[in-house]
Order: sequence, then structure tokens, then C-alpha cells
Amino acid sequence: MMIIICLVTLALGGCKEEQQKPESESVSGGEVMEVLSTHTTSDKKDISMTIHHSVKGQDIYLECIITPNFEFKENIDTKKQGEGQVVVYLGDKKWGNFAKGAFMLKDVPKGKHNLTVKLVHNDLTEYGIEQTFQVEI
Repeated sequence: MMIIICLVTLALGGCKEEQQKPESESVSGGEVMEVLSTHTTSDKKDISMTIHHSVKGQDIYLECIITPNFEFKENIDTKKQGEGQVVVYLGDKKWGNFAKGAFMLKDVPKGKHNLTVKLVHNDLTEYGIEQTFQVEI
């Protein structure tokens, strides 16, 4: 009888996998947004962009995850599918271009702001993927 109890306990407790949560989800006050491309041509795969953000003081931390197989690149003249950067707007004003997946907007003025993140090719033409959300500093 003792062997059966041990086997049942081992089977129930030992088969459970513990899944790791992404670090960005553990940040207090963070939000996650996902945007999918509406382009449906047969020669390219749909690109999706997921944005994680958090506000600390007057700084906004952003992480942009773009899949599948996207590579962040600085401005170059030749347009290549799957390469590019993001352009960030605070309200109607362009804040900057970023060729990295994670970055910070420093010293954002206090108040409520609409923040827009647009995905662009490496020649700065738009993919047609953008996300707008509100932040409060």
C-alpha cells in the first residue's frame, strides 16, 4: 500500500512542469499590446509586433518584439523585407527612430500622452504596422 501511495505522489508531483514567466511581465504597472500586419501577399509572411512598456518617473521603457525573423537595422537606402526600425511619436511629435528592440524615452513631460510606435523598413518606408496607447507620467 505504501508503494502505491509513493508512486501516485511521484506521478502527480513529478510530472508537473514549471513554466518561466517572461521578465517583462513581472514589472509592476507594465502593459502588453500586440499588433498584426494586415498585409497578406503570398511572397511575404505576416509580421507581428508586440510592445511591452512601463513608466518609471519621467522615463518610459519600451520593448518591441517583432516576429518572425525581424532584424533591427539603421537607415540604409535599400529596402529589405524583415529589416528596419521603429519610429516613436509622443502625441503628434516625432520622438525618435530606434534600431533596437528595447529602449527608453527619457524625461517625458508630465501628463497624459498618446504614444505611437510605427514599424518602418530600413529605408524608412512604413510596413503599415503601428500601435498607439496612452501613458501617464
